[in-house]
Amino acid sequence: MLIRPRALLLDFHGVIGRAEAHPDREDAFIEVLARIAGPSVPADRIRADHAAGRVAYREWRDAMSRPSAPVELSQQEFWTEYVAADWPEKARDAVRASAEVLSRLWLIDNNEWTLLPGIVELVQSVVDAGLPVAVVSNTLCGAAFREIIARSPLDGAFGAEIYSDEVGVRKPNPAILKHAADRLGADLAHAWFAGDKLDRDILCGRRAGVGATILMSAEPIPHPWIQPHTNVADADGLQKLVQAYLT
Repeated sequence: MLIRPRALLLDFHGVIGRAEAHPDREDAFIEVLARIAGPSVPADRIRADHAAGRVAYREWRDAMSRPSAPVELSQQEFWTEYVAADWPEKARDAVRASAEVLSRLWLIDNNEWTLLPGIVELVQSVVDAGLPVAVVSNTLCGAAFREIIARSPLDGAFGAEIYSDEVGVRKPNPAILKHAADRLGADLAHAWFAGDKLDRDILCGRRAGVGATILMSAEPIPHPWIQPHTNVADADGLQKLVQAYLT
């Protein structure tokens, strides 16, 4: 048995939306990055360093699922240290100054974003029931996720949108969920948090003392010690679960 929810917190990627990468857009992005970096860095070096930076960033994100209170990597640090670490100082200064623009382009222009089936109906049903709903997500650029939501039927539905780059901490740091609860005026002990990753979302919810952690995944990957309170396959399953506890 779960507690009756008084607030619902949702991860973004994998719960609200998904991204499909478009490799054919890579050339256009590299051209933008090359214009910003200037002529001192050859285009083939820019492409190779950007690819290496993405790999290093992915491995860093995985590693940050282990510490008790991880902080978020800044946009400036990603572009200057993970991509442009060995570029001339003038080029590094240029990408540092354009870090916010580059981060948005990288997340939005290089991907095709879609909302997951059933998520609009889920959020609307929860809002109609009088429960506050918040987005809580790790990301290099929360502004990009805000833009995606603003362009969708979910515009205006959330009482708070909490993104790791904006608050400086990332899941599984429990402080990020506390930010969401404070913005909603909610008690985490009476909130549900749904995410698709055990070592980030579910662990974060457990550390924060959330009333119920829900793994939303059609094919959950087992973990030896991190367990959700329950799991559902998709947004439809989560909606049915919420309704069962509200009626």
